[in-house]
Amino acid sequence: MAIVVRVGIAILVIEFGIMLLIEGALLPLYRDSVAPVFWQFVDPVLLAVLLAPVLYFWVLRPMREAESKILSLAFYDPLTHLPNRRLFNDRLTQAMAETKRTKIFGALMFLDLDNFKALNDTHGHAMGDMLLRQVAKRLKENMREMDSIARFGGDEFVVLVRDLSADRATSTAQVGVLAEKIRASLAKPYLLTAQHPGQPDVVVEHRCSASIGVVVFIKQEADESDLLKWADAAMYQAKSAGRDAIRFYQGQTAA
Repeated sequence: MAIVVRVGIAILVIEFGIMLLIEGALLPLYRDSVAPVFWQFVDPVLLAVLLAPVLYFWVLRPMREAESKILSLAFYDPLTHLPNRRLFNDRLTQAMAETKRTKIFGALMFLDLDNFKALNDTHGHAMGDMLLRQVAKRLKENMREMDSIARFGGDEFVVLVRDLSADRATSTAQVGVLAEKIRASLAKPYLLTAQHPGQPDVVVEHRCSASIGVVVFIKQEADESDLLKWADAAMYQAKSAGRDAIRFYQGQTAA
């Protein structure tokens, strides 16, 4: 509906511009040099109505499509089409403000793939990109609509979980269930198709678990940079514990 309204407004603006051009410039300049009978059949309003859609679809629509592509590159990861760090930070700021208003906890997960470099080294970056797209797909399948996922770069992903509970222990239990669901999903085998010119395709089965660090938060306790730092620290605790694990940040330690 909003697109229809914008298109209608744009066409009206173009029509008005065409009318001004015809009545304010063309008629005074060419009224005497063109047969008078010609102007009897030139209705500025009708001409504007006919030309405006053409101008919109030939000029304005390509401009809007280019603008859309620029915005997509600015706020979304081109490989996985997930939000990038810039857009995610904005959503995290909004979520923290929400927890301050509602007194309901949120949570932040920091995920790092455990066996990603080996795949890149063995089969090349194209295969690694294929794995990252499948990871993004599995993450989206396990998240609620209100939550947010982003790719920070390389094999690092973050998940923002909103609207948990007003009780910290209950919120921790809730996000723990979700984190385990994500961990189990990402640990399942990936079937990746290797394509080489002049050779038959080869399907590679790759196992790639994830180490997950989690921090449960409410606005009064931290700012955005602290949360990311704490979740990252908990993720490294999961790595140190043997990988394919979940750790919660608690003060100076992760548990």
